[in-house]
Amino acid sequence: MSSRSLRLALALLVVPASLSAQILSERIDLGVYKRIRDEGLHHSRIDTLAQYLTDVIGPRLTGSPGMRRANQWTAQQLRQWGLANVQVEAWGEFGRGWERVSYAGRVTSPYVKELRAIPSGWTGSTRGTITAKVAVAKGGVSELSRTPGAFAGKVVMLSAPAYGGAQAAHALTRTPLDTLLDPKVLPPQPRIGWDTLLVQIRASQAARDAVLKGSGAVAVLAASGTLYGMIRGGGDWAAIDPKAEEPLPELVLPQEEYNQLYRNAERDSTVTVELNVQNRFLTDDTKGYNTLADLPGSDKAGEYVMIGAHLDSWHYASGATDNGAGSIVMMEAMRILKSLGLTPRRTIRIGLWSGEEEGLYGSRGWVAKHPDLYPKISAYLNVDNGTGRIRGIWNQSNERAAGIFEEILWPFHDLGVVAVRHGDTGGTDHLSFDAVGVPGFNFIQDPMEYGFWTHHTDLDTYDHLALDDLRQAAVVVAATVYQLAMRDEMVPRK
Repeated sequence: MSSRSLRLALALLVVPASLSAQILSERIDLGVYKRIRDEGLHHSRIDTLAQYLTDVIGPRLTGSPGMRRANQWTAQQLRQWGLANVQVEAWGEFGRGWERVSYAGRVTSPYVKELRAIPSGWTGSTRGTITAKVAVAKGGVSELSRTPGAFAGKVVMLSAPAYGGAQAAHALTRTPLDTLLDPKVLPPQPRIGWDTLLVQIRASQAARDAVLKGSGAVAVLAASGTLYGMIRGGGDWAAIDPKAEEPLPELVLPQEEYNQLYRNAERDSTVTVELNVQNRFLTDDTKGYNTLADLPGSDKAGEYVMIGAHLDSWHYASGATDNGAGSIVMMEAMRILKSLGLTPRRTIRIGLWSGEEEGLYGSRGWVAKHPDLYPKISAYLNVDNGTGRIRGIWNQSNERAAGIFEEILWPFHDLGVVAVRHGDTGGTDHLSFDAVGVPGFNFIQDPMEYGFWTHHTDLDTYDHLALDDLRQAAVVVAATVYQLAMRDEMVPRK
C-alpha cells in the first residue's frame, strides 16, 4: 500500500457517516493539509496581526483616517509576504467620512455625575460646551412636529426606556453539536434589494434629521442596544451624503444610564446636562476602497477562488471581533499558502472590503465593477461572525456544493469542524457574490461573545479575541480555498 493510500485509509476511519456510503471524489492531498496545519497552528502570525490592526490602527469606520490606514497596512503586509497584484482599489463613491474628535459630558441636575456616552456615527457637534434641559418626547419625532417650539434649546430623548432584564448574559459559548448537525433544511432567504432598502433608510433618517433641526433642539440622547453598561450603536447614514446638512449631535448612552435620565426627565422638567461634543466630517476623498491581492495559479490561472472579510468597523471600539477577526484570518490563510510555496491551479484572491457596515458597499461595488469575472470565479468564501472557531459552512442553498465541502472539511473533524448546513445565512459580503450567480459561502463559527457582548459595542477590543480559535479558522480557510483551487472543475452554480 502506498503512503498516500495508507493516509487515506487511516483518514477514512473518521469520515462522517454521510460520506461513508459513497466514493470520495475530491482528490485531497493530506500531506498539504498537514503542512498547512503545522504552519497555521505552530508558526501563526495571528496575534501580531490582531494587535496591530486593533491596538495601533483601531476603529475603521468607512471613509475615516483609520480605514485608510487599514487599507494601506493590509496592502503592505500582503506585499511583504510576496503576494501578487496587491492594490488598494476604489470601488466607487461612498460619501463623506467622519471621525470623533472629543466628548465631555455630565449630568448637572438632579445631581452631578459623569454622563458616559459615545457619539453616534456621522452626527454633528455642539457649539462648544452647552448646558441644557433634558426633555422627553413621548411621541418620538412626530411629537416634535406637533409641538413647535416646545423642544427649542433642549436635549431630546425620543425613545422610551428599554428594560432588557429578560435577556440573559452568557459566557464564552460553543455551538452544541445537536444544533450544528440538525438535518433540518432552512428555507432560502428572499434576496434583499440592498439599493432599495438603503434608499429607504436614508430617506427616513434624513426626514428625522430635518424635524430635529426644525424643532430647535440642541442634541439627542439615544439608548444603547444592549445591557450591562455596554454601548452599542450605529450611525446616521443620511449624513454620509456630502450634500446633507450636518445633523444634531447624537449621543448613545448605556441603557441603564439612559433609563435613569429618562425617568427623571419624565418626572421633572429641571433635569440638565452639560455637553461638549466635537466630531469631524471628511470630504477630501469621498470614494470607498478595498484591499486585494493574489496568489497566482498555474494551468487555471485565469480562474479564481476568492476569500474575503470586511475590514471596516464601527467606531465604538477597535473592531476586533467585527470584523478584525475575519480580516486577519483571511490574511493569515494567504500567508500560510504563500509561505509553504504552494502553487494552486486557480488564482486565489483575497478581498478585504470596506463599507460592509453601511450596506455591503465594498463587496457589492467590486462585484459591480468586474462582471467579466463572474464566469471565472469558482467560489467566494467569507468569515464575519466573530472570534469563534470554524465549525462548518453554510451551503447557501447550493445543494451540489454541499458534498464538495463535506469531503474537503472532514479531515478537520478533530479541530471541531463538523457540519455543512443546508440553507442560507445572510447579513455579510458573500451575498454580493451570491446575488450575481457566483457561488458565495459564509463559514459557521462558534458564537462566543459576539452577538451579546462585542458586536458593535464599546467592548469590541483585542481582549475579546480567542486567538487559538482564529488560528484554527485560518488553517481551515487555507486548506479549503487551496482544495477548491486545485479541483478539475469549478464549484457548481445553483
